[in-house]
Amino acid sequence: MTSELVAASWRAVIRLPLVVPAAAAAALLVGSAPVLDDGYAMQVLRGIGVLLACSLVVVADDPAGEVLAASPFPRAVRTAARGAAAVSVVLPIWISAALVVEVMASYVPVLALGVEALAYAAMGLAVGAGLRAWKGSLTPSYAAGPAVVGLALATNLSPRTWALLQEQTWGPPWVAAQIRWIALLVLGAAVLVLAVRDPLSRPRRTASH
Repeated sequence: MTSELVAASWRAVIRLPLVVPAAAAAALLVGSAPVLDDGYAMQVLRGIGVLLACSLVVVADDPAGEVLAASPFPRAVRTAARGAAAVSVVLPIWISAALVVEVMASYVPVLALGVEALAYAAMGLAVGAGLRAWKGSLTPSYAAGPAVVGLALATNLSPRTWALLQEQTWGPPWVAAQIRWIALLVLGAAVLVLAVRDPLSRPRRTASH
């Protein structure tokens, strides 16, 4: 059954919602390489992070969910298996981009931008898993992907004092921004954990007497 789960997970994630944003991220890295040392490296790496987060939200899709629900694998395990399949595609692109930026523009806080990308992915997965769990959608990535893009736009429009995309003017640089991104990451992860529980494992309301 494990091999069948792996095969089903690959079929569930290796689709256009993952491939197109991942390919766009790889193309952005290759196309922007000549100008990375001209001050564009941070914007390029942030764009790659958003695109890869859009790719990862396909993990929330469970097109065979109604069939696999009768299997011995709970929803959390099926989601984790799809996650492993998607990460195996997305992670090499991010590592390649991070290494190129580190070499060509060492002033860019690569680790900090990695936290941003993880927060985008966590929030997107939270939206997708929530739609799957509480709305019954088997392909919630079609809504979760635009949600990631909307979050990216919102962070770009946020006031500078919120320190989401700029280093703060006090103390060690990027501390305030990282605290806020970690808070978004934790929030998304918490919603995701709640959403991937099987219905029977969720607490039921008891009637009052």
